[in-house]
Amino acid sequence: MGLGTSSAAYADPGFPSWDEVQASRSSVAATAAQVAEIRHFLSELEADAMSLSVDALQKGEKYNETRIALDAASTRADTLAAEADAATVAAQESADRAGQLVSQLVRTSGTNLTVQLVVDGGRADDLLYKLGTVSKLTEQSAVVLRQAEADSNTARALTSQAAVARDRTETLADDAEEVLAQANAAAEKAQAKIAKQAASAERLQAQLVALTGTADAAEQAYRDGVAWEHAHAAKPATPAAGAPVVTTPPGTTPPATTPPGGTPPVVTPPVASPPVAAPPVVVPPVAVPPVVTPPVITPPVVTAPSGGAVAAAIAFAKAQLGEPYLLNGAGPDRWDCSGLTMKSYAAAGVNIGAHLVSSQYNTMARAGRLLPVANRQAGDLLFYANSGGFYHVAMYIGGGQMIEAPNASAPVRIVAVRKGDLVGQAGRPTG
Repeated sequence: MGLGTSSAAYADPGFPSWDEVQASRSSVAATAAQVAEIRHFLSELEADAMSLSVDALQKGEKYNETRIALDAASTRADTLAAEADAATVAAQESADRAGQLVSQLVRTSGTNLTVQLVVDGGRADDLLYKLGTVSKLTEQSAVVLRQAEADSNTARALTSQAAVARDRTETLADDAEEVLAQANAAAEKAQAKIAKQAASAERLQAQLVALTGTADAAEQAYRDGVAWEHAHAAKPATPAAGAPVVTTPPGTTPPATTPPGGTPPVVTPPVASPPVAAPPVVVPPVAVPPVVTPPVITPPVVTAPSGGAVAAAIAFAKAQLGEPYLLNGAGPDRWDCSGLTMKSYAAAGVNIGAHLVSSQYNTMARAGRLLPVANRQAGDLLFYANSGGFYHVAMYIGGGQMIEAPNASAPVRIVAVRKGDLVGQAGRPTG
């Protein structure tokens, strides 16, 4: 890459030598190699940070799932408790009715009916009537007593179920708190890794730019020096007074010299190519495979999205841009991914499932609203999952972009659609 060497007669002390330029370039090359190595480390750090972010999101998904189960268990426990209370009241009322009938039976029967019938034969009709009344009271008492016993059993069973449900609720609450702590810890760890990676990348990039700029400046200064030399070499030198004048004898050609900064011609020797013998062409026999007609699979027909509902959902989501991420956040000013999509479509009057990525995907699947992700349109839901299950959902807004509540390291934002872990089916809530 030499541009020539500086002549001692013309070199200006202010210009760097080519050796100095090469040394500067060598420094940049060494630094660039080091930066490449560090950038490889940074890419690993970024991958690690992304893995931690996904882990945090999956723990957040688990927390949301546990919260939904907890809410359902709490509702069930409250319902059972209310039913147990009502059954207890009904059992007490049945017991009271049974007691009243037994008292009435005792008052009606009085003395032994058989003795009274023998002694007072003239009043047989009255006694038979009384006997019939007592029989009816006895039958009614038996029915009431059976009902009272059934009500009492129901009350005891519901009370027991309510207690079990309450214990389940407490267990789920403890589980939710534990999962929440794990998710927050994972999110904090991911944030720290992301911050470290960003700071290191910025510092190294600035260092590389500075070094490259220094080397470029040094080379430009060297080129300026070469140009300066040529400019001064073009002017005839004025001999000093008394100096002998050296002339070239007639017919003599002065030896050729390479001017400062010149490059010697490059002589390329001819390249001899040996003759190439074409190999004989062997035509293999053509095997015709049997024709197999594949089964025709008709994809599900998903209609175009409803313009009004999509516009309303996207407008709601965009209104939240810049608002912070919060695990289990569903507004009004804190969001996680499924909370944002759920409330955005709720604002358009569309139910897309619970506050859970897997619930929203399954809701789309049950409604026959999944389609190849390559056919996505504005308003469609994009899902992300890996071997650990679903962990993220975003809303496609067109132009290769999506709006999302990503994780604790970033607020609600619009970004290009990420391909990694993108599920092959998108969900279309409307149409």
